[in-house]
Parts: sequence; C-alpha cells; structure tokens
Amino acid sequence: MNVILSARRSLIVNTLLAIGAACVVALWRFESGSGLISEFDSFGYPFLFVILLGGLVACLVAPAHRGVIELCAYLGIAFYFVVALFCLVLTPSGNRVYPVANTLQWMAIIYVAAFVLLRRRMALAASATVFVLSVIPGVYALLDRPDDWDMTIGALFANAYVVHLMMLISLSLVGMLHDHIERTTELANSMENAALTDGLMGIANRRGIERVLDRLCGTGDRPVGLILLDIDNFKTVNDRFGHFVGDELLVSVARLIGSRLRDADVLGRWGGEELLVVACDLDLAATVQLAERIRTFVEQYEHPVAGSVTLSAGVALWRGDVPVEDSLRLADKALYLAKVNGRNRVETA
Repeated sequence: MNVILSARRSLIVNTLLAIGAACVVALWRFESGSGLISEFDSFGYPFLFVILLGGLVACLVAPAHRGVIELCAYLGIAFYFVVALFCLVLTPSGNRVYPVANTLQWMAIIYVAAFVLLRRRMALAASATVFVLSVIPGVYALLDRPDDWDMTIGALFANAYVVHLMMLISLSLVGMLHDHIERTTELANSMENAALTDGLMGIANRRGIERVLDRLCGTGDRPVGLILLDIDNFKTVNDRFGHFVGDELLVSVARLIGSRLRDADVLGRWGGEELLVVACDLDLAATVQLAERIRTFVEQYEHPVAGSVTLSAGVALWRGDVPVEDSLRLADKALYLAKVNGRNRVETA
C-alpha cells in the first residue's frame, strides 16, 4: 500500500511541476507581449522555469534522490517570491499594482506546495518562514519608505497577508486532522487484526477464517479447497508434558504448515488443536495433494520435548454458489474418517 501511495504522490508532484513550468511560460509570454512584465520578472520567470522543469527532469532521471530534489525546487520557488516582493518594494517604478497583485496571489501556492512536499511539521515551519519573510518588505515600506507607499499597494499587501495567514492556519489544521485520521485508522486496523488473529499462533482465528470465507462467497464456480487438520493425540501431550509444551507444539505445527502453503492460501485456527487451510483455485485432487504434502512434512518433524507429531486431515471442495457450511461439514466428516481409520492420514468425504 505504501508503494502505491508513494507512486501516486510522485505522479502528483511531477504533474504539478509540469503544470507550473507551463504556467510560467504562459505568463512570461503574455506579460512580455502586453508590456506588463516587471524588470525583476524578466529574469525571474526564466529562473522559475528552470527550477520547475529542472526539478521535473531530475525527479524522472534520479527518483532515488526525489526528496532532495523536491526540497531544492521548493526552496528555489520560495526564494523567487520573497526576492520579488523585496524588489517591488525597494525599487518602485510606475504602476506596481499588477506586479504586486500577481506576485501575492501566486505566492499562495508556495504554502500548499509545502504541505504536499514536506511532512506536516516541516511544512508548517517552511511555509511560516516564507510568510514571515514576505511580510518584511511590506513592513519596511510602511516604516522606512512612507513617501513611496501607495494606499492601493498597501491594501493589496494587507489583504494578501490576511489571506496567506488564514491559508496557513487552514492547511495546518487540515494536516492535524489528517494525522489524527491516520492514527485512528492505524489503531482501528490494529484492533481489527487483533480481533481476527489467534494470540498464541499468530494466524487467523475462527472469526478471521470466517471473514475470509465471507469474502469468497458469491465468487461463482471458483473452486476453494478446504483442509481441516487435527493434531493427533494432542490431549496426551498436554496431559504428559503440560499446556506450555502443548502451546509450543501448536505454534511449531502452525509454522510448519504455513511454510508449505502458497501466498494466496490462508491458515487459521478453527478451534482447539484443529486448523483450517483455505486454498483458492484448487480442485479436489490438488487439495488432497496439498494436504498430503502438509501431513508428510509435519510427520518428519520432532518436537524437542513432545517428540514426533502427526496430523489427520479431512478435505472438501467448496464453490461460492453453495453454502460454505455444507463443505465445512464434509471436511469435518472426512476428518472424522481419518481419525477412525487410524490417524496420520488424509481423507475426503
């Protein structure tokens, strides 16, 4: 899941870098053609374009260094906006309404980018630093250059600072909410896993196996092999060596069985010393072969205290268009036959 999320995030960042580079080119051409471009932006736009396009190319060529590349791109873009504001305030010339408004409205993206590229605390620190730096030119113009201060320009700065501050607060709150949701989701998943996992053996418990079977319901003619396993003479092990050794034996047998299964197969504790294997897309003959391989493999194992251990197995086939309870009854009946016929064997009903 993390791999999928990382790939999607990379795609989003690459798309934003590409769109950003295209927007810079469009603004550059429009303002140059209409005579609205400022002296700073005649150099700033090429700088921005190189940062955005270079960042995109670097991410594609060297994905292993994506984190450093994204941070450098962010710092380069933030540097452009802060320097642009300083230049507009310190070198007034002609009508500054358009370049100031243009810079301030596009600057808001730098806050969003911080929360996309960086972790929440680092994003908050980075965007807050950019905000504070952007306030300095306005305060400087008001205090040290009152003759150059225009009410319209002042209003633009004041409104922009309020909007930027509200955006920072909103993004921070959304980030906190996102973190809270992630923690809650992780806790819920942990509790669900605990509820569906056998605490001793670390495999699915009966509820977990039933959940797996419920998901397989309605899959039509897709065959599902069911293997009901029982440790032979397990009560004798508990009586002779104690429940601690019995628990060790259960864990060892579960580990042995799990090593013989495919990734798609599910092993669970059906009750007591009974284990159930759910094997999708196996016909009856293949399921019997799997059960036999499990039985043979466990038979070769010898517990350091309890000694040799054997399994009896009952096999049945289930298809999703019939009640799974019927197939489980057949597996249980087959297991009973294996016990009656001498144990350490595989039977089908």
